[in-house]
Amino acid sequence: MSSRRALDVSHLPTAVLDSRSLVWWGTIVMTVIECMVFALTVGAYFYLRTVAHEWPPGRTGPPALTIPTINLAILLISAIPAIWLDKASRRRDVRTIRLALAANLVAGGTFLILRIWEFLSLHCWWNSNAYGSVTWTILGLHTSNMLTSLLETAIVLAYFLFKPVEERHFLDARLDGVFWYFIVITWIPLYVVVFLAPRIR
Repeated sequence: MSSRRALDVSHLPTAVLDSRSLVWWGTIVMTVIECMVFALTVGAYFYLRTVAHEWPPGRTGPPALTIPTINLAILLISAIPAIWLDKASRRRDVRTIRLALAANLVAGGTFLILRIWEFLSLHCWWNSNAYGSVTWTILGLHTSNMLTSLLETAIVLAYFLFKPVEERHFLDARLDGVFWYFIVITWIPLYVVVFLAPRIR
């Protein structure tokens, strides 16, 4: 009879919080796909600009800057609790994780409320003209990412508040912070395209 060799893997961790996890790579790949979607939309924006006689159309004019700039500042500040969340997850610090998740919910909710006025700052509707269609699309895509991220944040926070915390939940919390980095970083160039580029003749 042939004997089988057994490998002792009892010393290996049951959950990891870095690139050794498939969920980690799933999140990274998703952000890459989303970046490609943004890149294609921005490419369409500048293509339409090159073929348009006037950009934005004369009756529309450039978008207002006050509310969008305030909202950009709010989103940049929201990166601070995201960093806390990332670091606290690696330390398995449940209390700080709860506070950071709650702070991100508040900041994200505030950002989404002001996003309504960002749409209005464009001075056009999605069906007004090509300029309106592409700028509303860019804002809409980023808004959809924000909504899904806030929903995930709310679910993770609920687990940390009302469920027994398991080792795998710390990965969920860390990836929530990592995806928030994506939300913040992608909005900076999109803000420039949507709100500043129309002012450059």
